[in-house]
Amino acid sequence: MKPDTTSSFSCWTRGNTIQTLWLLGMALTTAAGILLIALLKPALPFRILAVAVPVVCGAAYAFRLLRDLARLDELQLRIQLEAAATACLGVFLVTLLYPILQIAGFVGPLQPYYVIFLLVGLLLTGYFNANRRYR
Repeated sequence: MKPDTTSSFSCWTRGNTIQTLWLLGMALTTAAGILLIALLKPALPFRILAVAVPVVCGAAYAFRLLRDLARLDELQLRIQLEAAATACLGVFLVTLLYPILQIAGFVGPLQPYYVIFLLVGLLLTGYFNANRRYR
């Protein structure tokens, strides 16, 4: 059976179930850890566990992502790498310029979730741009 090339997510849907599950596990355990630490103020062993579980899930996701990237054909690999480069360069530039914007009074203090939203948004933008260009 030929892969679906009509979808913008066609190269994301091949064999990535485990990768997606690790990413989802990292997101859910991160949210649960934040809520646990912020609301319940648990003892040290539980705080360590609340931090360690998302780190393990994130490391497993990263290893699976690299393994899956090695199996892509050249065009799909180029699309994924261009999207990653767009996201990394965008976050790099914004984090360099943010202190200047903050001193000028245009933005407030940098919150961690600003960087997360920026990274995800730039990754999707880079992916859609590269996917459109190489069709």
